[in-house]
Amino acid sequence: MKELKNMSTVSVNTSLYNSFSPFNVTLVVLYSIIVVVGLIGNSLVIAIVCKTRSMFTPTNILLANVAAADIVSLLWCPIPLVIGLSGIHVYGKTAEYICKFFTGYSVTCVTVSVTYLSLVVLALERFHAIVKPFNSTLTLTYNRMRYVIGFIWLTAVTLSLPGFILSEYDEQLGRCLDPWTLEKAGSVKWLYVLSLVASLFFSGCLFYCYFQILKGIFINRTVCSAEPISSRQSNAKEKRKLALISFTVTIAYYLCYLPFLVFELYIAFQPYQAILDDYKNLYKVYRVVGFLMYVNSCLNPFFYGFQSSNYRKNFIRLLTRKTELDNNSMTSR
Repeated sequence: MKELKNMSTVSVNTSLYNSFSPFNVTLVVLYSIIVVVGLIGNSLVIAIVCKTRSMFTPTNILLANVAAADIVSLLWCPIPLVIGLSGIHVYGKTAEYICKFFTGYSVTCVTVSVTYLSLVVLALERFHAIVKPFNSTLTLTYNRMRYVIGFIWLTAVTLSLPGFILSEYDEQLGRCLDPWTLEKAGSVKWLYVLSLVASLFFSGCLFYCYFQILKGIFINRTVCSAEPISSRQSNAKEKRKLALISFTVTIAYYLCYLPFLVFELYIAFQPYQAILDDYKNLYKVYRVVGFLMYVNSCLNPFFYGFQSSNYRKNFIRLLTRKTELDNNSMTSR
């Protein structure tokens, strides 16, 4: 009887992933919106930084790197949901390959790690530029930036290897099981503990840097204090804007990512039978916190646009130039 009950439970749980329920359809619509908005917004950020010489600074390069990671996240995020709804089943080595690189969330783990590491480097860069401007030891020059970006992506891939290795296709369930699924989270508690420890460590670095930056800008007012009065106000204003943009992007990342991490930690330490008994509700929470994590990928361009006049001006300039080129092309015809 117990085996029959478990088989029935597995069948019901599997149907949650491939049913066109109002909940799943709503998710598809919401994912479609953030994918379209996010791809346009992040592509504009990269275009503005790459095509505007004055924007080609270490801070903006790091923000463009975050935008690149967001684009990859947005391209991959609907794949597991759409594949599940399509009811397409493949088997063998092909299923394992698709699971590790497409229908699982291993690639997302890479992009989330790239974003987080970029934000850590960004905080350190802002701390160095604003609080320690006369110490040139750790200054991020253009020549160093290519190595920094390469290091960020290489480190992110290395940290995400457990996701690629542990993801596997379950033929009984007919879907991919990665370390973040409800069925598998409990067997990889060590992975979540390490993620929590790493998050706490990097969070300490981030908030120390921003505490010192904000204190120097708003409390001690030591930012640009050694510069001539004529340029002090304009430089302080620009540094304040860049610091606030970086801080806002970091806070938004935490607000979108923490619910997913907390939920996965909760699932990892729950008895497996308790998960099965409340699977339907947990499935909805799992989908919602996963969606919230992806929302972060389409928010950042709005933060840049609202807080930085440089991004707004260069966005208008790019559009104006494109319009002029189109008009000239039509005239020449």
